[in-house]
Amino acid sequence: ERGTKAHTEYLQWMHFAESSAILPMLLKIFVSKEPNETQFLSGYADKEAMNVLGYFEQSLEGKTYLVEERLTGADIMMSFIVELVQKFGLVNHFPNIERYGKQLATHPAFAKAEQLEVKYS
Repeated sequence: ERGTKAHTEYLQWMHFAESSAILPMLLKIFVSKEPNETQFLSGYADKEAMNVLGYFEQSLEGKTYLVEERLTGADIMMSFIVELVQKFGLVNHFPNIERYGKQLATHPAFAKAEQLEVKYS
């Protein structure tokens, strides 16, 4: 419901996923694909990724989901960041993100969302 703390948190995570969180992770992908041509981005990408992931990790402390302890679109959006954390082998540094990712994977609605993603990709 608009104007509530939950709605504000929901919007914050939805926008965070597509702005602050994704950029350093995409830069890490670019560096991994074309290391010679993008090496100048490597240090920045690593530093910013750790800043973003540190914030995400801290925000998950003591929480099951990002908003009101229930699965929302914000969790679906942030799941892409979780996938990239796994892809880059960083989960050992972020136990809350690792736990959160495992938990998302077992939620029936999340599984359904992933099936839809596969269908339309």
